[in-house]
Amino acid sequence: MFDGEKLTKGRGKILDLLFVALILTSLLISRFYYFTWYNKGSEEKYFRLVIKTTYSNVDNKAWNLTEDDLSIGLFMNNSWQTVYLISSSHPIKTFHLDSDGNPIALLDIAEKAVLPGEKLSYNVTYKLVFRERKLPQISEEESGTLNDIPEDLKKEYCKPTSLWQSDIPALKMKAQLIAGNEVRVLTILKKFIKWIANNITYGSSEIPRYPNETFSQRTGDCDDQANLLVTFCRAVGIPAYLQLGCIYMPKYNRSLPYWSGHLLLKQVGVGWHGWAIVYAPPWGWLPVDLTFVRGNPKIEPIDAILHSAVVEDFTFQYMNITVSDYIAETVLFKDFLEANEFYIYEEDIMSVEEVIEKWTLQPFPGKLICPVFPSTLIIHYHRYKSSMRIVYIQKNTLKNLSLRECVEWRSLR
Repeated sequence: MFDGEKLTKGRGKILDLLFVALILTSLLISRFYYFTWYNKGSEEKYFRLVIKTTYSNVDNKAWNLTEDDLSIGLFMNNSWQTVYLISSSHPIKTFHLDSDGNPIALLDIAEKAVLPGEKLSYNVTYKLVFRERKLPQISEEESGTLNDIPEDLKKEYCKPTSLWQSDIPALKMKAQLIAGNEVRVLTILKKFIKWIANNITYGSSEIPRYPNETFSQRTGDCDDQANLLVTFCRAVGIPAYLQLGCIYMPKYNRSLPYWSGHLLLKQVGVGWHGWAIVYAPPWGWLPVDLTFVRGNPKIEPIDAILHSAVVEDFTFQYMNITVSDYIAETVLFKDFLEANEFYIYEEDIMSVEEVIEKWTLQPFPGKLICPVFPSTLIIHYHRYKSSMRIVYIQKNTLKNLSLRECVEWRSLR
């Protein structure tokens, strides 16, 4: 399961990334109060996720829509989860992959523009099947070294990008200083986790931060900190990228405005989150969660792996970010909305189902090709793009509870 196929490249996913980022923030407000931990070895759990999107134009000019605005993201299917597209308000026109290799679907919507004074809405419903998650037994003694990492993975997932600027001297030097002379990958990873846990405080914003900003400002939310870790890893030759997904939060119900009121997000029973995926031989790709984790990475960095949200919570992998720069896209999209009287209303509702209906369903065509964990979430790329941006915003509203509060929450189970 951990050494999957190489990620293929398709089209991008700005809105989804944005949604994830924003959603993730709101999510972290109190992870342990809103979340439900599952019992290891329990049977499959079934959930329903309904996403409703409305584009509203109160300007005096038309809002021309792109295919990204009319596309939806499709979750991954793997041994940890199976996701079905149960229904949509409009027919599916085409299926394809975005630039990061994530599957998306284009809705067949006749309207290609939202005229002044008008609105355009669509909705989709997903069926999500959750299965028990297990990670391999990992230890520093069994860890492979930097030389054990395949060259093709280094070439693909260690290069600097506009998002992960691992060639910036300050970031590269700091990563090398933290790693020291260590060559065991897991040991280096633990050093990076501990440094970030002890030096970067949780702080949200309406626009995601680049790794150099998180580093210099010493603050960042879930994806900000994950992106800093990815940058550190790439700087020393460890493959890494970002993954996004949604988490079932039964007591969570919140509506929040962003971007001067041009973006309104409502979440009921669901939050979006982001984490890093890092390659560590001999085990392959491992999840690393720096902000939504049971335990205390400041004391035991490996908790960020073994007790990450994707392992411990009802989390569904939505999308991978391997090449795209969703931060730049987020900035452009925010400026676009605020420069016009255009508004987006997003509503995500997630509920648990005790018994799965006897529907005749087929999983999405094609699996997410993420090496270990099928990509996660940034929810709908332009919706998908737009949603990604919205996801970003929503994730920015959450704050971590203290370790004491986390322990108290778990005692209620």
